[in-house]
Amino acid sequence: MRRPVPLRWILFGLAIGLLVPVVVFSCVLVVKLARADRAAAEDRLLHRARTLADAIDAEMGATIRALEALAASEELDEGGDLARFYAEAKRVHATQPLWLSIVLLTPEGAPLEDTSRTRGQPREGPLDRPSLVRAVTTRGPAIGDLTRHPDGELAFAVRVPVIRDQDVRYVLSAVVRPRAVARIAAAGGLAKEDWTRSVTDNANTVVVRTRRSEEFVGRPATPLFVSKTTGGVEGLFPSTTLEGVESLVAFRRTALAGWVTAVVILRDQIDGPVRRSFLLVAATGLSLLIVGAGGAFLLGRRLSREIAGARDAAESLAHGKELPATDSSIDEIVRLNRALTRSSELLGRHERERERHLHEVEVARTFAEEASHAKDEFLAMLGHELRNPLSPIVAALEVEKIRTGRLGRELAIVERQVQHLVRLVEDLVDISRITRGKIMLRREPIELRTVVDRAVEMTKPLFVDRGHSLVVDVPSGLVVDADADRLTQVFGNLLANAAKYTPAGGNVAVATSADGDEIELRVEDDGNGIDEDLLARVFDPFVQGKRSSARQEGGLGIGLTLVRRLVEAHGGRVAASSGGVARGATFRVTLPRSAAPAADLPRTESRAPSAARAIGAHVLVVDDNEDAAELLSELLATAGHEVRCAHDGFEALAVLEEYAPDIAVLDIGLPGMDGYELATRIRERFGERAPVLVALTGYGQPNDRVQSEQAGFRHHLVKPPLHGELLALVARAGEARVRSSEAAPADG
Repeated sequence: MRRPVPLRWILFGLAIGLLVPVVVFSCVLVVKLARADRAAAEDRLLHRARTLADAIDAEMGATIRALEALAASEELDEGGDLARFYAEAKRVHATQPLWLSIVLLTPEGAPLEDTSRTRGQPREGPLDRPSLVRAVTTRGPAIGDLTRHPDGELAFAVRVPVIRDQDVRYVLSAVVRPRAVARIAAAGGLAKEDWTRSVTDNANTVVVRTRRSEEFVGRPATPLFVSKTTGGVEGLFPSTTLEGVESLVAFRRTALAGWVTAVVILRDQIDGPVRRSFLLVAATGLSLLIVGAGGAFLLGRRLSREIAGARDAAESLAHGKELPATDSSIDEIVRLNRALTRSSELLGRHERERERHLHEVEVARTFAEEASHAKDEFLAMLGHELRNPLSPIVAALEVEKIRTGRLGRELAIVERQVQHLVRLVEDLVDISRITRGKIMLRREPIELRTVVDRAVEMTKPLFVDRGHSLVVDVPSGLVVDADADRLTQVFGNLLANAAKYTPAGGNVAVATSADGDEIELRVEDDGNGIDEDLLARVFDPFVQGKRSSARQEGGLGIGLTLVRRLVEAHGGRVAASSGGVARGATFRVTLPRSAAPAADLPRTESRAPSAARAIGAHVLVVDDNEDAAELLSELLATAGHEVRCAHDGFEALAVLEEYAPDIAVLDIGLPGMDGYELATRIRERFGERAPVLVALTGYGQPNDRVQSEQAGFRHHLVKPPLHGELLALVARAGEARVRSSEAAPADG
């Protein structure tokens, strides 16, 4: 029989068995936490180096922007007055106390003006020639290295090229004291663990050092510092300071100047806390072993039961179940159970709130989709309803022109305004199509000159009415892969825009230039110009410049939006620029150049067919709008064709029983039987003897054209139609009838 062991030894052994793993685990955990703290400290150190680099970039950027603003002075243009520029530079220099001077140099380095000296007596040669060469070569800002100024002070140069007519005319430089960078390094005070902060230039010369700066600024950095930072953007490495102290260095290279910012802390500030933490945990663990051994056994069972209850509650919470009732005599366990109960209630509340929000989002999305669909339907219906009354007006004007050979002053005004209204309707419909991504491009290689000529022909009346001078300089041989009609719309809108906003007697010019795989076309005017606040939004929908109370310029503010969307659909880009109000505007359209040689392209003729009247055709016109039907019939009759009218589908079928037309022009929106059904019945009843079917409707969406083609229509014209195109279709139908009748006897 084994000898019984006293209870105190069992409890002691249990305490040792429980606490030793805890102490060992604690030591391991402390070591890991200490390493994590070290990593965090290194991250903070690197973050401070980045922040310092960003601040220096911001300061350099501000200096560059100030120089660029000064470089934009008109006195640096051809024929400018350098004496007045010197006065401007002196005023700018007065606002920058940390600049030694502002120097204007030729691209070769010859000094012209120096604000630190009397005008006309600049110093000989630039402060830092490599940075001058970089500014001229890259045509962009350049920042030099720290150099001894002729006055004896250390300084560095910030240079900006002055570009005029694509050439570097001058180089404008600010000679800056290192204190401009030093105050940034010391801004807000150093972090308590920072030993020093420093900045070195591309020549590895110390530009700034917050500790003993007067001793080390201008001196080379240590070889170790140079080797660790060369070629790197940022990093950390152990080093020895210029005073010989063991340290840790975090560095970051600035984006603008390529300089290196460094934050240095002592090694002991990182390694010391790790050692002290480890010793503290070891001592604490030993104390816990001694103190906790006595009560470990008694508390162990009790705590196990209480923790098991809390564990069960947490698992119930994780699975969304109701929390079990718990009772504990330990205050912390009671509060934990209460917190779990509150968490369960909050989770349930949040779940219900989330479901409600999801429902609201779904309702809002459905409403937005319905609103967007309603808007599209409204625009389509608006286009149809506006086109219907426009069609008889345009037809009446066309009949009058055919009868009299010209329009009187009043009717000519009506014609211009109706054409303007037609363009507005087309713009509204087009912007809806483009917004929904339903615009279709029929792209083919085409000479840019051909498209520009068509746009000029369309807009020429605007320039004639206002007495503008229009100069077009677009050479042949520039080929783009584009939809000719849409590209004509782009250039037509730009020319119309220039005509609207250029006062009577003004000048408008169209010119092109080619650069590699791109072609740029410019439309320039000397008109009202564009305000700076409006320039960034000029291509947004419904954005317009200030108008006179009479709104002589007209328009809905969507023409330029169409221009941008259509140009982008062609893979190009468009931009606007202006010198300001009353200083004209320039619009630049850049398009990819086509690889097709210009000599292989067919000649593109005008798409407006001529109104041939050599052979009369038999025509049936079906439209429930009696005015539209009557005027269209009169127009066709005036052109020498035989015309019958009907005002609904049933009447049209009755007419066809006794009249065999060569071509039938059908409205789609007929009462009782629409145009699609009428076309289907005509084809079913008459087969090969059916006339050529032409849809004439206010609906011009792509799906409308597809539906008319499926119904058997050979042509789809949108109201008001191009009457020359319609007359050409009718004339061809008459010619086909004559050829058929002439061939019949030979076949017999």
